[in-house]
Amino acid sequence: MPSANPVRWSGLAAMVGGALWVVVFVLFASRPSGPELQPPYRSFEGLGIAVVLSLLLIVAGMVGLHARSKEAYGGLGTAGFVLALVGAALSIVSFGSWPLILVGSYALMLGSLLVGAAAFGAKTIPRWGAVVLWVGSAAFFVFNTETSTAWFALPYGIAWVAVGYLLWYGTAAEQPSRVR
Repeated sequence: MPSANPVRWSGLAAMVGGALWVVVFVLFASRPSGPELQPPYRSFEGLGIAVVLSLLLIVAGMVGLHARSKEAYGGLGTAGFVLALVGAALSIVSFGSWPLILVGSYALMLGSLLVGAAAFGAKTIPRWGAVVLWVGSAAFFVFNTETSTAWFALPYGIAWVAVGYLLWYGTAAEQPSRVR
C-alpha cells in the first residue's frame, strides 16, 4: 500500500497536472488560427476548467518539491517557489484578463526556472529532472497564441510529469521496505 507521505502524493499530483497541461495545450495548439480570427487568435473556450485544474495540480507538485528541497536550495529556490505560486494564483484568478494571464504566466515560468536552477545546484532531485524543469519553463517563454509556437507550452507539462515521477518514486525509494 502506498505511503501517505505528502511529498510523494504531490508527485502524483504533479504527474496528473503535467499530463493534463499537455492535453489542454495539444487541444489549444490544434485549433485554427489566423488573421481573420480575433486576438488571441486561438480560443481556450471549453478548456478553462482543465487549465485551472492542471495549474492547481502542478502547484501541488511544486509545494511537494519545495517541501523536499527548501532546506538545501536556499534563497534562490524559495524566491522561485514564491514567484511561481504568485504567478499561478494570478493566472487562476485573472478571470480571462489577458494582461493578468500574461503577467501570471511569466511569473510562473520565471519562478519555475529559478526552482529548477536551485534544485540542480542543491541536487535535491536528480539533475536530469532539474534540467527538464528548466528547459520546459524556458520553452514556454517562446509560446504565443498566434503561430505554431503555441506548441511550446507542451514541454512545461512534460517537465512536471518528469518531476512528479521523481517525487513519487524517489520518495518511495527512500522509505524502508517492510519485511513480513
